[in-house]
Amino acid sequence: MRMKKIKPFKSIHVKQFWKSDSRNFLHFFVVFTIIFAALTMIILQTLTTGIYKTTDENIANLTKNPQMLATLALRGSSESNATDASQAKNQSDDTAAQTPPVHVTNFTPNQTVLLYDKNGKILNANTDLTTATVAADAIFRKSSVGKLNRVTIANPYGKDMLYRTKLLKVHFTGVSTNIAYIQIFVNVDQLSESLARSQVVILTTMVVFWVISLGASIYLSRWSMKPVIAAYEKQKNFVENASHELRTPLAILQNRLELLFQRPMATIIDESENVSQSLAEVRNMRILTSNLLNLAKRDDGIKPVYTQVTRHYFEKIFENYAMLAENAGKTFSSELQLDGNVKLDEALIKQLLTILFDNAMKYTDDDGQINIRVEKVSQNLILTTSDNGPGISDDDKKKIFDRFYRVDKARTRQTGGFGLGLSLAQQIVQSCNGKIEVHDNKPKGSQFIVKMKAV
Repeated sequence: MRMKKIKPFKSIHVKQFWKSDSRNFLHFFVVFTIIFAALTMIILQTLTTGIYKTTDENIANLTKNPQMLATLALRGSSESNATDASQAKNQSDDTAAQTPPVHVTNFTPNQTVLLYDKNGKILNANTDLTTATVAADAIFRKSSVGKLNRVTIANPYGKDMLYRTKLLKVHFTGVSTNIAYIQIFVNVDQLSESLARSQVVILTTMVVFWVISLGASIYLSRWSMKPVIAAYEKQKNFVENASHELRTPLAILQNRLELLFQRPMATIIDESENVSQSLAEVRNMRILTSNLLNLAKRDDGIKPVYTQVTRHYFEKIFENYAMLAENAGKTFSSELQLDGNVKLDEALIKQLLTILFDNAMKYTDDDGQINIRVEKVSQNLILTTSDNGPGISDDDKKKIFDRFYRVDKARTRQTGGFGLGLSLAQQIVQSCNGKIEVHDNKPKGSQFIVKMKAV
């Protein structure tokens, strides 16, 4: 039978993280693309509206007085035709009456007006719009009355010219005229060319930044995954270490219980050693699970509750430490340089001092000397725990506050240590906005210094 190859755990979770990284990259890139697309559309729309705003306002102002527009157009037509008076004399009166005047009505160099009868026939020809007069229906639309439009008209030289235009329907009362429509034209070639150049610059800039967003998406996706990967590694290490710590007492319990089954007729006295060792391992597991629960609670966040304390608070704690040290054949001393009151969390500081004291007890021999000094320096409260144990190497100092890390595994196994105390102590100190450091104690041993604000 062929065995299916099992993929290693590490390769599985690495692939999962790569998939998550790819999804994050895609999300970031899509968001950046949407942002740049929306920003480009808004800028182009705003630019287009703004660049024609003044022109459209001028057209709107001109349309407010259509009678003036017609009068100016007709007056201009008469003046321009004066130069052709000699030719007009050779024409009959009927023919002259039927011939529409030819005139260029320019209120500004880029503004032009065309007049139409009710059928849409141009009543005044304009040299700038000669092509338009030939194909008047190309620019005249009754459906566009009152609306701003954009039209392209070829000039006599074949060049397309862009106009903003508006058609008005007019009716002059008391005036004998056949003008039914007036159309205003404003040339916007220069504005259009400026707009086109601006659009090219904007689009080029947005494309460049869109490409840059590709690299930004890759960076952000990997940056966002860093804390996730770090948290995953911590969780994995925590589970592995916890499982390892539980494996040993469970194995001892199993062996002891199997020994009891091998001698079913033995009394409790006969098996007292097995029972005693089993109970000891049960106590160890209870302590371990309690520490794990404490760490889990602390991970959710510690919120210190500050109260005013005096020297008496520390003296009571140190009295108990002195008794414990004496029972263990060790020496405990304390120094209190504290005048007046100080604000702190009584439960957390007591737990912190107990962890440091217990750690010193474990790492000192029968002639161990332990000292705790409490002092208030300026606005800081400093707690110093010293011992004359074997000391801590520089490499171990870097890892001493990691969970499940133990300097001397054999010693801590004998004394019931799991390597969780100092990690919990660091969390307590950090919750109080302080810091904890470990140094060598001259001439021998270790020294833990806690420094926090004296509220």
